Amino acid sequence: MPHIFCVYGHLTGLDQASLRLCQELLSGYECTAQDSVLDFIHEGHYIDAQADLDALVAALPPTARGIIDIIDHMEWEMFRCTVRDKALHTERIALDNALDTAYATER
Repeated sequence: MPHIFCVYGHLTGLDQASLRLCQELLSGYECTAQDSVLDFIHEGHYIDAQADLDALVAALPPTARGIIDIIDHMEWEMFRCTVRDKALHTERIALDNALDTAYATER
């Protein structure tokens, strides 16, 4: 198993200033920005993803929304975080069924 801890994020509804600020807050992640969308990834060692996400959500404009998946391969657990209206909602997803529930919260 190449990575023990992964974070995959996709945010939309960002203006250019918000994109720059988010990239600064997520400097330890691989970030890709295009138009009003920011995708970010961390694959590797454990990080304090919750602290990163709390800081990120506090800096987001009200128009931002998105999904962030946090996968801990050692503990075999996954958390799906949804961002909407400057709030972060987190739910535990059964890792074995993650593909069945992928992006169900966007519907």
